[in-house]
Amino acid sequence: MTSKQIIWKGIYYNTLEYLHLQSDNAHHIRGYITGLVNDLPLHVNYHITANADWETTAVLIRAHDHIQKELQFTRQDGKWYDKLGTIHEIFDPCIDIDISITPFTNTLAVNRLALVEGESQEITVLYFDLPAMDVKPVKQRYTRLGEKLYRYESLWSGFKADLEVDEDGLVCDYPGIWQRQWPVSN
Repeated sequence: MTSKQIIWKGIYYNTLEYLHLQSDNAHHIRGYITGLVNDLPLHVNYHITANADWETTAVLIRAHDHIQKELQFTRQDGKWYDKLGTIHEIFDPCIDIDISITPFTNTLAVNRLALVEGESQEITVLYFDLPAMDVKPVKQRYTRLGEKLYRYESLWSGFKADLEVDEDGLVCDYPGIWQRQWPVSN
């Protein structure tokens, strides 16, 4: 079993995130984000479970602003279920998730895709827009530019960024959006 802790400083939003990743025959991720989003206080905690191949199997997000809101989905046999057990067929193409206010969810796609340098792949993710708590399928593209450099593209919004990652696929630098504070990458 391996365990890692990461701290990211939000630049675009004034946030701080503590992440704990525990891996054995699956990956268990807990993240805690606190700060100002759109100039309002927000605290988010999330728990993601992914199998050994980095395919997301469960996500629970709790956002606290003036009230607590919660989103919960599990993925089984290629189907996404909400916390009431309702199947959301529109999410069937989604293997990965993307939570808008954390750089961690890029790690899921980077590690699952295992691209070779110069390779690119388009995917559809289950996108969680926070603090709006909106959920929708969104097309994205990842391209491996170098040993530890990936281009992320949102095909939905047109946004692009070149992400520096460490040997475990965890973001070190997401220019203008997040900067890893601990451990400092070399």
